[in-house]
Amino acid sequence: MLFIATFFTHFGAIKFREFAKKQNLECILMPVPRVLSSSCGTCARYKAEHWDIGFSDEALEGVFSLDKGDGYEQLFKAKE
Repeated sequence: MLFIATFFTHFGAIKFREFAKKQNLECILMPVPRVLSSSCGTCARYKAEHWDIGFSDEALEGVFSLDKGDGYEQLFKAKE
């Protein structure tokens, strides 16, 4: 499945990409769709069996599924 992870910081997005690559997951950084977030402006689109790939960092803002038609389904939201 395809997922989009949003972050509070650009550095968090970079750390996520490196973490995903170490797990041999396809992951690219791209601009965040405005409908999802306006925080740092960078998100990670990645392909995995499950949204939770073991990344634990305060910079992770949310995770959305891309496999629900034309929209997004929020699967994770960071506690405020």
